[in-house]
Amino acid sequence: MKILVVGGIGMLGSDLVVELTNRGHEIFAPSLEELDITDPSSVAEVALDGRGIEWCVNCAAYTAVDKAETEREQAAEINTLGASFLARSCAMAGMKLIHISTDFVFDGEATEPYTEDAPTNPTSYYGLTKRDGEDAVRSAMPTAILVRTSWLYGPNGPSFPRTMIRAWEAGKTLKVVSDQTGNPTYTGDLARTLVNMMEKDIFPDTYHATGPESMTWHGFATETLTLWEARKTLPRPVEIEPIPTEAYPTPAKRPKYSVLSNAKLQANGIEPMRPVKDALTEFIERGAKIDGWL
Repeated sequence: MKILVVGGIGMLGSDLVVELTNRGHEIFAPSLEELDITDPSSVAEVALDGRGIEWCVNCAAYTAVDKAETEREQAAEINTLGASFLARSCAMAGMKLIHISTDFVFDGEATEPYTEDAPTNPTSYYGLTKRDGEDAVRSAMPTAILVRTSWLYGPNGPSFPRTMIRAWEAGKTLKVVSDQTGNPTYTGDLARTLVNMMEKDIFPDTYHATGPESMTWHGFATETLTLWEARKTLPRPVEIEPIPTEAYPTPAKRPKYSVLSNAKLQANGIEPMRPVKDALTEFIERGAKIDGWL
């Protein structure tokens, strides 16, 4: 298949390009200069493309959750307006679209995993722009596929486990929030899931695609550093102080419980992602090979 990956140099997009290439698909991953989704004239070129592209995957997003509280115009331009422009052009071109969204569209007040039809109620401006982006995509292209994911991490960009490893190696005393729960999701595994969805030509709908295990940020940090230390000849005991959200205030309010149910995706024949330990092991191995990663 011929596939357009928007945001192909980002943390998720870069892994998606690798996965698609490894499976023999033809990839188009334009740079920001070549395709700016916030520019209607630039995005219009997608509708005029004559290369017979079948799928478009929108991995482009403004993801600076706290900065979005003040950089509102920029966040909305990319996450809402840009998503709408791209969906409209894909519809005109007859392309199939997968749009990536987030667990931050929910308020975190649930006590069991969120299903795709659960009411959205974002508590941050970032979450609001992503929720509005979902609505804009559905309006512009009712046949689009929306994929919500959460707690994304990968070796090709800034991420929570990488931050933890850097702080640990710098000898810092670590304190991590222990009352926010979600699904850590590895970009390599999400990329494989997205390609499986395209190859299966999954029915247009909204799906949740995350790692299979839920845990707190403290648990995620502990798992990360335990695996990191296990690589060493003389490993140090991992010590991380658990703290409540109130002890680590941030400009944006995070959902305290944003676990997503993956049952719908599995019911459509898409296999679950790997356990956190397996995914983190690959993440660490890949990261350790990148010059200057720490």
